[in-house]
Amino acid sequence: MRFVLDSSVAIASMKPAEPGHADALAFLERARAAVAAGAARVLAPPELWLEVYVAEQRLAASRRGAPAAASALGGLAVELVAPADEGAIAEFLALLTKRMRGRRPFANATDLVYLWAAHRTDATVVTLDEGLLKYHGVVCDVTRPQHARLA
Repeated sequence: MRFVLDSSVAIASMKPAEPGHADALAFLERARAAVAAGAARVLAPPELWLEVYVAEQRLAASRRGAPAAASALGGLAVELVAPADEGAIAEFLALLTKRMRGRRPFANATDLVYLWAAHRTDATVVTLDEGLLKYHGVVCDVTRPQHARLA
């Protein structure tokens, strides 16, 4: 199985009050075990690292000297997926526009990189982001962490 990990899952795993926190934590633990067993690959665009790092820094600053939480991505092998050239992105955007059939074709740019990475690698996006969930089946599968089948 191949999954593109959306930052919403990693960020929710760091915040106990966040909706989806328990599901995010459980998914990341299952993903670590599945990757270690060779049963799954976790992929992501480079933006994942930036989004998670910024969230971790904000969380650490809000704790004012309290011990830092473990990194949400710690111990998880994540393969980065980046476009080879502008043509790959243009082709993807044309396909997305065609498949949306007149509906608003574009999410925000950050969401698009997760959809692109999943389309490019024939993977499923795992997310808690309601905007991304609306794109299920358009160019790739999109699912919530609690629904992701890792083995």
